[in-house]
Amino acid sequence: MLLRSRIPELMDDPQLDRALHIEALDGLDLLNRLSGASEVLWSELKKFDLSPENDSYRASAGTDKLRVLDVATGGGENLIRLARMAASANRNFEFVGTDISPSAIDYANEKAKRSCSGADSSDWQSRVTFMQLDALKEKIPSGFDVVMTSLFTHHLDPEDVIALLRNMHASDARMILVNDLVRSRRSYCLVWLASRLLTRSSVVHFDAPVSVRAAFTPGEMRSMALEAGLQGCAVQLHPPCRQLLVWRKR
Repeated sequence: MLLRSRIPELMDDPQLDRALHIEALDGLDLLNRLSGASEVLWSELKKFDLSPENDSYRASAGTDKLRVLDVATGGGENLIRLARMAASANRNFEFVGTDISPSAIDYANEKAKRSCSGADSSDWQSRVTFMQLDALKEKIPSGFDVVMTSLFTHHLDPEDVIALLRNMHASDARMILVNDLVRSRRSYCLVWLASRLLTRSSVVHFDAPVSVRAAFTPGEMRSMALEAGLQGCAVQLHPPCRQLLVWRKR
């Protein structure tokens, strides 16, 4: 078993040069795309049935739009891809991404604008937006059917993960999704190799394997979720390096 070791990542530094930050976000976007992170999340999101006869997953406020909040969204690539998937499936989703970093929010907004340019831009702008939020210090807004986060929990100590999950639970969402890396020797080797083969970012070269060392095992993730009050949660393994914690309101 690979022992957990959390050291500061370069992207956690608020003074990180903007050009290096943008290069790292692009590199992480590529790694996330190849790992199928968005497909893992969509596999759960698409299960929501918004038909009038189904009460278990009806959207908030009696509307036919399902609202999804992404905590620590980073560059927003996951949400943009999820918005495309929802549009392709003719599903009425609204995605809102939040992050503590103004640089990340600016990057996400710029990328969303580029993605939604053209005849359907007004429709895209109603599907995905971004705003600044410190999810560890500020209350997570209510009114969302799903609250999720990706590649965030490995940045935190266990007590902060529990506090984050409690904050997500307090939002009264119908579903909580936590997508992150799995800590193992296999994950470490694969991520170390992929970060160097697929990106030129020195920040990603350092941060990617460090992230694996700071990640949790599925058992640790489930234990923290239970302590946060997410009874009935489950952790799914998604090879080669990912796990997804799923909690549904009963």
